[in-house]
Amino acid sequence: MSRLNVEHASATHLTAVGRQLLAFAGCNYLGLSQHPAVVQAAQQGLARYGISTTASRETTGNTIEHDLLELELAMLTRREAAILLAEGYTANFAACQALSRTHGVAILDARAHRSLRNAATAAGMQVFEYEHLCPKSARWLVDQHADQGVAILTDGVFAADGAIAPLADLLATLPEQRSTLLVDDCHGLCVLGPRGEGTIAHLALPDDPRLCMTTTLAKGVGCYGGAVLGSTPFIQSVRRVSDVYRRSTPVPTPIAMAARAAISLMRHDTSLLTALRENINAMRQALSAASIPTHADPIPVFTFTLPSQDQMQAVHDFLLRRGIYAPLIEYPGGPGERYFRLTVNAAHTLEHIALLRDSLCLAIEAAGASPAAP
Repeated sequence: MSRLNVEHASATHLTAVGRQLLAFAGCNYLGLSQHPAVVQAAQQGLARYGISTTASRETTGNTIEHDLLELELAMLTRREAAILLAEGYTANFAACQALSRTHGVAILDARAHRSLRNAATAAGMQVFEYEHLCPKSARWLVDQHADQGVAILTDGVFAADGAIAPLADLLATLPEQRSTLLVDDCHGLCVLGPRGEGTIAHLALPDDPRLCMTTTLAKGVGCYGGAVLGSTPFIQSVRRVSDVYRRSTPVPTPIAMAARAAISLMRHDTSLLTALRENINAMRQALSAASIPTHADPIPVFTFTLPSQDQMQAVHDFLLRRGIYAPLIEYPGGPGERYFRLTVNAAHTLEHIALLRDSLCLAIEAAGASPAAP
C-alpha cells in the first residue's frame, strides 16, 4: 500500500482519506505523543521560547530545558551522562564521529538499522557485518581487527522483527582496551527494563565504560529528538568532536519540554508500562488465535507474512474496509520483502485488540491464506 496521508491522529486511531481507522501502527508505544500533560508542556514551551533556538547549542542555542532533559535521560537509562541530538538518526552519526578517533573498525549486525552503517561509514571507519544475532560471528571479526580498535554496533530491539540483541554475549567478545558496544535502543527505551530504561537494563548488563547507547525521543517517549548516552568521558568526547552535534540546531525547546513531561509521566506512573505489557500479551493471544506465529518477548512489534503477495494485499484491504489499519510495508530486515508490521501501545483497549483478532481471522479465511512462520 502507498503511504497514507494522515489528516488527524490519536494514540489509537487515525483519519485518512476522510475515514477514521483503528490503527495498529507506528511506534508511540506508551501513547505519550497525545497525552494532555505532554501537549500542555509543548504549548507552554512555545509561549516561553518560540519555535526554535535558531542556533547551535555551543553558540547561543542552548537552554536550561536541554540541559535538564539530558540529566533526566541519563537518570532514566542509568547512564552516567547524555547529550541531545536533533533526532535518533543523527545520534548515531554523533556517536560514530567520537568513536572513530580511537576505533578504526565498526562491526555491525547484518540487520542493524541503516543509520548505524551510514554513520560508521561517514565517520571513516571500516565496516564489517556479522551474522544477525550471532555473537560467535562477531567474535571472529573482533579477533581479526582488535588491534585497530573495534566497535560493535547493533540495535537493542530490531524494529522489523522485534528480536532482542544478545548484548551480554556481544560485550564479552570485546577486548578491554579500545573497544565499545554501541546499542541503538530506539525500540527498547520505554518498552524494556523494570521501569522502561531500555534493553541494557532488561538484560541486566553491569556498568561498563565500553557500553554506550543511542536512542530516539520519537518512539517510546512520543516526542522528537535523539540522544547519545554513556560514560562521562565518552559523552564529553561527543560534545567536543562531533560536527553533527556542534554544527546543528538542537531539538526545538518546546519539544524538549514535552519530552521532559513524558519522561516524568513514565517515571511516576507505572500504569503506562503495565498497560503496554498487558496489551502485548493480549496481542500475542489475538494473533495466535488467527494462527499467526508470534515471539515470546515483551516487545510491542509483531511481524508476519502470508504465502503470497496477493493474499497479503487481500487481507490488508479486508481489514481496511472494516476500519482497521494494519500496515503492510516494505522495510529492510523483516521476514519478507513485504510484510505486515503491527504494533500495539498502552492506549489500545482489549476491545480494540479483540476487534483486530476477529477481523484478522475472517480476513485470512476469506483470502485462503495460512500465515508463514517468522
